[in-house]
Amino acid sequence: MLIHMKKNVIFLFILLVFSCGINKKLSYSSDYLIPTQEFNKYQVFVDLDYNNSKNWAFRSDFHDYKKLMPKNYKYTNENKYDVSVFYIHPTSLFSSEYWNADTTHFVNNQFIDLCLENQASVFAGLGELYATHYREMHIYSYSDTVNGLKAFDVAYKDVLLAFKYFFNNLKTDKFIIVSHSQCTNHAKKLINEYIYNNVKILDKLVLSYLIGMDISKDEMLINLCEHPHQLNCYLSWRSFNHSYYPFDWKYGDNYISINPIDYTSSFLWTAKKLHKGILLPNKKIFFKKSLSVRNEKGLLWVKLPNNIFLNRFKRNSYHNADFNLFWVNMRSNFISRMENLE
Repeated sequence: MLIHMKKNVIFLFILLVFSCGINKKLSYSSDYLIPTQEFNKYQVFVDLDYNNSKNWAFRSDFHDYKKLMPKNYKYTNENKYDVSVFYIHPTSLFSSEYWNADTTHFVNNQFIDLCLENQASVFAGLGELYATHYREMHIYSYSDTVNGLKAFDVAYKDVLLAFKYFFNNLKTDKFIIVSHSQCTNHAKKLINEYIYNNVKILDKLVLSYLIGMDISKDEMLINLCEHPHQLNCYLSWRSFNHSYYPFDWKYGDNYISINPIDYTSSFLWTAKKLHKGILLPNKKIFFKKSLSVRNEKGLLWVKLPNNIFLNRFKRNSYHNADFNLFWVNMRSNFISRMENLE
């Protein structure tokens, strides 16, 4: 039997913390469903056919990257590099009686579209972009971890199949991986358990953006990027308000964070003049030179200015804006790294 949940405050929290974009309001009901049945281990999940374009949220050979780009960003003089991007979007399944999404979840999904516009767009036009659909686990899986781990395995199997298709059809010499939130857990597993053990694949992986999830210093088998032009490594950060230590996230001296403005692990605050702008919900970039950030015990502390407009976005967690706050800095740094690609 299903429980029809009515918790406006909790649902608002989920939207603010887990949706893609700095604070994009969507027309979802505050009445939402969570799974109340045990995960059915006998349920058959037929493998998705990634030859089918419907199982991709975005593919450069089917979609126009210009539709993802910020409206006021000038990109016409940018180069396209010999690199492909495998992007895995974060959680978008908030209201369902099932532990995993089905393929109907892929159709006209506002959350996934927002993720493409706010996150995948960082790399759009700079290489071949592939953004996979997958039968992701319900957000409630983080609360009920017994069933959640089983749902995670279903989602990961899709991610692995999508990646195999991506790599087997690679049109470029190199590739990168980009993930956020739930999918950073998938990406970590993909890299450590599959890619790292295959030299042919590992040699082509030049950069990984493992954003929005805790990573301990000895967790990844690939190197951490510790300077702004380094390749064959990974980047990671989790954005929070300055001086805030979250009660529900892991942090400490054993956890890593890279500053997405100066791209080091330094504990010093960056100068505001280095910040290149924020991607806002209207798909426009504003507020250049407005942020100062620093690493703190595996967290990224963010100082927003005392600005009438930005004050409405201030909160303890900027998880949903891990890309938006640094969109221009991320793209500029990615271009710099690709210029060093051999």
